[in-house]
Amino acid sequence: MTPVVRAAAGWLGSSAAALLVVTAIGALPTARLGGPGAMRALGAGCAIAAVGALVGALPVLGAVAAGGAPRPHVTAGWAMALRFGATLAGALATALGSTLPRLPLLLWVAIAYGALLVVETRWTLRWLRAGGAQ
Repeated sequence: MTPVVRAAAGWLGSSAAALLVVTAIGALPTARLGGPGAMRALGAGCAIAAVGALVGALPVLGAVAAGGAPRPHVTAGWAMALRFGATLAGALATALGSTLPRLPLLLWVAIAYGALLVVETRWTLRWLRAGGAQ
């Protein structure tokens, strides 16, 4: 298995696990307090954060494919900026262009973003330090 495939599989597994935990913990309160449509907002918020995290993972995967990053801090910076931009664009487009309740949607984007930030930071540090050799 190539380093890129291992890195991508690690990202996918850890991100999916984090989102499953967040969803499992928050599903009942969301269903009880959020009203109609809140569970769809939970799913949409988690999906938006996941797409943002995937966009942020692309520079790191590119560095792993290249055998390492000559300036890993720059790669990490681009990853953070792209992740934030993609998540913000998705959240705004969905909040303004759909019938989902905005407050639950934006809360779930923020919660999922935070959970994935922890996972992705650890993943980024591992793979940028490894230089694709791990």
